[in-house]
Amino acid sequence: MPVNRKDCLNIFALVFIAIAIFYPIFYSEYAYTDDWFALWQHETQKGIHVLTPYGRYLTDVLTNWLYNSINPRSVHDLIYIRLFSLFGWIVCLPVWYFILKKMVSKENLPGQLTLFATLYIICTLPFTIYVGWASCFEQFIANTTGLISGFVLYSSIKYRDDRIVVPFLAIATSVLFGVISLFTYQNGFGCFLTPFLLLLITRPKSFRRIFIGVGFYLFIYVVYFLLFKYNLKANQLEASARTNIGVDLFPKLKFFFGKPLASAFHFTYLFNERSSMGLVVYFVVFLGWLIADLYHYRFLPATKHLKMVAFILLMLVLVYLPSLIVKETYSSNRTLFALNMAVFFLVATTLLAAIKEYRTRLVVVTMLSVLFVANAYYNFNKQFLDPVKNEYSQVRHFIEKNYAANINNVYFVRPNEDFFVNKYGITRSWDEFGVPSTFFNWVPEFFVKQVILEKTGSYRASENMTIKQWPDKKQFSDSSHSSQNALIVDVEEILR
Repeated sequence: MPVNRKDCLNIFALVFIAIAIFYPIFYSEYAYTDDWFALWQHETQKGIHVLTPYGRYLTDVLTNWLYNSINPRSVHDLIYIRLFSLFGWIVCLPVWYFILKKMVSKENLPGQLTLFATLYIICTLPFTIYVGWASCFEQFIANTTGLISGFVLYSSIKYRDDRIVVPFLAIATSVLFGVISLFTYQNGFGCFLTPFLLLLITRPKSFRRIFIGVGFYLFIYVVYFLLFKYNLKANQLEASARTNIGVDLFPKLKFFFGKPLASAFHFTYLFNERSSMGLVVYFVVFLGWLIADLYHYRFLPATKHLKMVAFILLMLVLVYLPSLIVKETYSSNRTLFALNMAVFFLVATTLLAAIKEYRTRLVVVTMLSVLFVANAYYNFNKQFLDPVKNEYSQVRHFIEKNYAANINNVYFVRPNEDFFVNKYGITRSWDEFGVPSTFFNWVPEFFVKQVILEKTGSYRASENMTIKQWPDKKQFSDSSHSSQNALIVDVEEILR
């Protein structure tokens, strides 16, 4: 499909919007939760094979390369890793745009869907995390290669003498990109099913091609699993407990329909995972889509329509498969990109199909796009960045100001999980939005040691520092501790 002037302008607009939303990462100095761990692991030369036991060997290699390229390493230099992620996504946006354009054209979908869907990528909550966390820099690779893997197969399935034929080169290429996606971040591979979901939406009778897509999707998981086991053996490592498989069908389905799918149906709006209002919004939007879909396909017999809806729900489950086959049930936003895009396509295609008049459709898409962009700006700058940046700068300034050479103990009093919610009136979601970085029990040690290392330039001074921590001031007051040669870091007091 030839590239025209309109495509170039659309891509330029997408890049401009991405930079306009996330421009503070060009200069903002901070680290958040896992960023502290990753930075200190590489300060102490312990960064090798940290992620391989999780099945993310390629991310392990790339992480070591990035952190070893920063020398000396500092919190300030995490800016470059976040920029690596942002510009990685900027490079991938045209890939998404042209693949979506090809699919939209092939499936006779409204032309506005191409730009609308690519813009939505930038506005999603996962995208905010991918750009805002240095520890999530690899996601543009995982999700884009997952999409390419599925698109190569989708576009290569041909009919010959009433038989379906898939060229071997297409199969090999699809498997290659799929394995790359899985070895980078497993949830990104869910994007593989995007073309086949669109095929199901537009051609509900094309079950043979869809079954081939789903079959290859599962086959690539098998290839990856065998390679993962071989990789562990070659590196003489044990798999992380978080990769243990847990197939409890009904609890898993209850979790999927109650948490991940609910988040996906919130689109760019942020709700707490326990919010009753969030469940109401999820139910209303989901029911609205279902009713509109039933009306749109009213020409189908009831049994066939129910079968189609059931198959759509099955595909949504398959999109989120990596998080459903492991024992851990934790639907953080960073795992939801593929599922968010799948739900977006379901709702957007139904909405655009219901609006027949071109100008009305354009107005609706424009209004929703403006809403998504404004919400994305707020999510990144107000819900995430400002509180985290203030926390980092104030706590760091306190430690640097009060640290002295004779201090060998730091008593760290962590803030309450809802401290940001109460202080700034923002929404808390999982461990990603509205939660102080220093709330997590693995952060204080790496935070304090990194700050002291950067202040003194002495690795020995920071490594020999003893850091004890308490979850709140009451438990700290009730404990027995010596204040001699000790620095007390009470985060809530500092931030007040």
